[in-house]
Amino acid sequence: MRRHLRILAPALLLLTLLPVGVKAAEPEVEAPTTDPLISSGTPAQNCQWPTTVLISANGGLCTGTLVHPQIVVTAAHCPTVNQVRFGESANNPDRSVGVDFCMRNPAWNPNDNNGVNGDDYAFCKLSQPVNDVPITPPMYGCELDMLTPNKPSMIVGFGANQGENGAGTKRWAQTIIQIPVLQDSEIVAVGENGTAACGGDSGGPAYFQFPDGSWHAFGIVSGGPPCGQGADTYSLMHRAVPFIEENSGIDITPCHDVDGTWNPTAACGGFATDPTNSSVSWNSGCATQLSGLKSTCGPAFGSPPDNNPPTVAIVDPLDGANLVPDELLDILVDAEDPEFAVVSVSLLIDGEQVATDTKAPWVFANASFPVGTFGLVAIAEDFAGNTTESATVTIIVGDGGGDGDGDPGDGDGDAGDDGEDSDGETGSVDTGFSTGFDSGVDTGPGIGDGDNGCACTIGPRDGAGGALGFGLGLLLLLGLRRRS
Repeated sequence: MRRHLRILAPALLLLTLLPVGVKAAEPEVEAPTTDPLISSGTPAQNCQWPTTVLISANGGLCTGTLVHPQIVVTAAHCPTVNQVRFGESANNPDRSVGVDFCMRNPAWNPNDNNGVNGDDYAFCKLSQPVNDVPITPPMYGCELDMLTPNKPSMIVGFGANQGENGAGTKRWAQTIIQIPVLQDSEIVAVGENGTAACGGDSGGPAYFQFPDGSWHAFGIVSGGPPCGQGADTYSLMHRAVPFIEENSGIDITPCHDVDGTWNPTAACGGFATDPTNSSVSWNSGCATQLSGLKSTCGPAFGSPPDNNPPTVAIVDPLDGANLVPDELLDILVDAEDPEFAVVSVSLLIDGEQVATDTKAPWVFANASFPVGTFGLVAIAEDFAGNTTESATVTIIVGDGGGDGDGDPGDGDGDAGDDGEDSDGETGSVDTGFSTGFDSGVDTGPGIGDGDNGCACTIGPRDGAGGALGFGLGLLLLLGLRRRS
């Protein structure tokens, strides 16, 4: 059965966006639903998850997320409203804030089945800023790399729990991310049997906690299977950011430029770290402990410039190693930055860049080499753009192109370590040189980091999880890099 996660009770047909002050026609309604909302969810106590808000119009109900003092994000299939309610109960909100206007993504198709196109997003601009509620901003840029399968996520929304009728109570539950989030993805599956969204959870958030304790929103409930029976479809919030900023005139990503580049402002910090704290008061805006200025993807706002380059070394294979032709091996690189994180490590073979990895640990998996002598170099780059080149690691494969015994040349003109072959001509790389790297991920081929995968993909994969072989000829440049 086709199901959109729309309205808790009753389910409204879609309303068109109207200017403020223009009354919508009376909607048609369906019979109230008794589906659970946050299955097995915990009822929110005073001030818990304060940025999860209730969106209600003409008896219909959805959920939204306050991502900026003036911006609430929700689903396109939710009704437009003239008020947003804050609190734990629809019947007794702690405050209501007026709306200047709401706008749906114009690319959204009402016939999109369960939000599979990822276009099911909308936003409302509040008539006045809510400055006292700790914000849970959208995840953006390099931050999305933290979202991987089986990582915990918190889902929050208004509605009935299992075994109950009615709606309007905020509930929350911890669940997991089922499929990975890549920066060019459209949707993500969040939830599992027993803890998933449904009904009027539409438009509500999936939250993720950063290592510094701060919480950020990354998903917008769109559709899914019957309530509580598996992962639901969430539109990815970062895809909505350019649309929201262009049409609202408000920057909702204070840590990044709209293209995902790390460029923090003074507002890049002070985010919610304890949204389950119920000992605070709505009179004080549910004020609780806040994060400091963020340095997730680079220096925090106001930090001194990072002039210290990273350190980098190839730790396996060792310099001078003798290898078997075409035998698979992992090239392991150690890269660190004294102040901020390393953003990428590139692998060069005989001076040509062949792969770039954007996630630690830095592993270029399932490499293979033909007979010859090869020089390996790794280049590490930090978030400030500082780069460091490792010492060259020379490997000898088979006879190394030298005197046939795998040792460096003995002075008879067959030096294997300087690339001369038996006829005295320079060039240790066969035109048939090829290498294979296994990304270890199911989303496509990669060059790179084993279990974590790499940001560079080449052509169709030739078997899930298998090594991708590709002819480099004379070491064609294949170092691809994904940046948001």
